[in-house]
Amino acid sequence: MIRTKLGLLGLCAVVVGMMAMSAGAAQGAVSWLVLNAAKTVSTNLKAELTGKVDTEHLELVGEVVGLPIVVTCTNFTLNGVSLEVPDALTTGGKVVFTGCKVYKEKLLKNEYLCTVKSAGAAVGTVESGKGKGLVELVGSEILTKVEPESGPTGAFATIRFEGKECPLPESNVVHGTLYIKDCENMATLHLLEHLIEAEPVNTKLYVGGHSLKQLEITKILGSAFILLKGAHAGLDWGVLDA
Repeated sequence: MIRTKLGLLGLCAVVVGMMAMSAGAAQGAVSWLVLNAAKTVSTNLKAELTGKVDTEHLELVGEVVGLPIVVTCTNFTLNGVSLEVPDALTTGGKVVFTGCKVYKEKLLKNEYLCTVKSAGAAVGTVESGKGKGLVELVGSEILTKVEPESGPTGAFATIRFEGKECPLPESNVVHGTLYIKDCENMATLHLLEHLIEAEPVNTKLYVGGHSLKQLEITKILGSAFILLKGAHAGLDWGVLDA
């Protein structure tokens, strides 16, 4: 589900990651399916998710106080994020990004003299706020809608830029709505892992102020594999399109 030789948050990627699959009225019923070990029976189960990056970085591209930013993170973990019967992601789940830095442009050559972190976290670590998700059929495409637990005006994450010579504001809230898609259009296939990325048309993200300019420039780039863990590790999963 994530494949644009990506970048960061995803949030939520990352994801919150993340997470899995455009805005508009849903046009049919979709639900999660997990196959049993014999791959002969499809069942709707609560199943915990994990993930791994596919691209060198996950990236959040945006702007604060008129200055361009590209926040890059090299890895992420999903905390308390599961497929919930029949079509949701766990409310309250989080994504933790690590190896995070902030650059002045997409070529990643000019790094700001700023550390990147969440309040109380180690340098380079950004923890998302609590999120929620819902798999939807929009037109002919299966997407997962991911938002902060309190809705699109809540905080996906609050990113702190710190340092004596750092020109960026210290506290920066990322908010809005993220849609995630299967990169290879395989959402309805039962697979061990799905490659996901942010769906750019319907995703609406902002860093700080809610404005048309923020909407145009704020992007999540990068891709990641999502698979099951815990009691469901090693099982194939996907989406049932009814």
